[in-house]
Amino acid sequence: MEKDTICAISTPFGISGIGIVRLSGENTFRIIEEIFVPGKDPFKKKKLDIEKIPSHTIHYGHIVDNGKVIDEVLLTIMKKPKTYTREDMAEINCHGGIIPLKEVLNLCIKKGARLAYPGEFTKRAFLNGRIDLTQAESVLEIVNSKTETSLEIGIKKLKGSLSNFISEIREKIFDILVNIEAKINFPEEEDVEKYQFDIKSQLKKIVEELQEFLSRANKGKIIQLGINVAIVGSPNVGKSSLLNAFLKEERAIVTEIPGTTRDAIVEVVNVKGVPVNIIDTAGIREAKSKIEKIGVEKAISWMKKSEINILILDGSRRLNEYDYRLIENIKEKPYIVVINKIDLPLKIEIEKVKNMIDEDKIVMASIKNEIGIDKIENKLWEIIYNGYGEIKTDAIYLNLRQEKKINMVKFYIEQAQNEDMPEVIAECLKNSLNEIDELTGNKFSDKVLDEIFSNFCIGK
Repeated sequence: MEKDTICAISTPFGISGIGIVRLSGENTFRIIEEIFVPGKDPFKKKKLDIEKIPSHTIHYGHIVDNGKVIDEVLLTIMKKPKTYTREDMAEINCHGGIIPLKEVLNLCIKKGARLAYPGEFTKRAFLNGRIDLTQAESVLEIVNSKTETSLEIGIKKLKGSLSNFISEIREKIFDILVNIEAKINFPEEEDVEKYQFDIKSQLKKIVEELQEFLSRANKGKIIQLGINVAIVGSPNVGKSSLLNAFLKEERAIVTEIPGTTRDAIVEVVNVKGVPVNIIDTAGIREAKSKIEKIGVEKAISWMKKSEINILILDGSRRLNEYDYRLIENIKEKPYIVVINKIDLPLKIEIEKVKNMIDEDKIVMASIKNEIGIDKIENKLWEIIYNGYGEIKTDAIYLNLRQEKKINMVKFYIEQAQNEDMPEVIAECLKNSLNEIDELTGNKFSDKVLDEIFSNFCIGK
């Protein structure tokens, strides 16, 4: 691992109350002593003697370059090994403007640090043994959390929920492997039938544990990534009004002009801890312009990609050919049909609608007057619950790499279950241990690390 000192802006780039420049590495404190002047007077020839001050302390002062004051700051000193990266670290809390942050960052680079790569602080935490690879990946999941539930799951994973489980599985597999190796070397020591039964029984329990864990991970995936729900219908039936009702704000343009929404608008709504990606699509009708035609095509595409569709029909008019077409297509996936504008005289052929779809899927509403919104939300939750069961915070999110590795562990254990020769069983178990070591990062390639940490932001 490179031992040079790295630096980066760790807060979002732009105008804010504060902005943080973070440093990590063996030259961190030398750089800080050269650019930081403690106290109220930035022109005093006074230096911070970092060797004499305690770790994890905050100091008031100024960043100064050749007599020029760059910014008034608060400096946090963190001494190894009890830091995020297990290296000497410092965080300079600047005023949150673009220029102060950029000037402080450039000064750190001028004094010998280099700009960090994406995710390099977390990568160093992994390489220095503070966290394993699954915990490092959970940092990104915490940053990308969409609801309080997904945040809670991410924090549990960072604290070791996945690491602890997989460590216990590894220990069980290793113990079985040790016994098998002993049997191979000393075949006369134990009754063969009893030995095989014990091994198969233990392997079966491990497979069951892995399967139960993967089932929980399916729910965790929903909490982390969310569920796509498309709102579809003819123009001006109330699609954007429903999106705004879900959001409790005016995000989509709502007018009396049909075809106002020409492209899909996507917003995330928290439904009992599950992030629901609501897609407000363009109205389905014969497009009158090229742009509107693209919007209609995207709406149909979203219907096919979404897990749940909400069809809105205008209760104040009779069904048209596009309504009939949508009613037929909507039944391919879980759905809700909202008959909107019930505050106006009803002209829709309600009995026809009931004959074409399940009556319990229908919600009567006046979205503009906030009538029926709660019923739509409850129907939506019923579909989520029926499809995925109760969503609890004991669920765990596995990314594609982690899910693939755990499935491979399960595959090799199942292979071992079906074998009778100790040598073959031992080989299967060794393969499963190898998959676990790649999962946690005990074995890794630079290519895998680069792929994982390239998804991080610079400064994390």
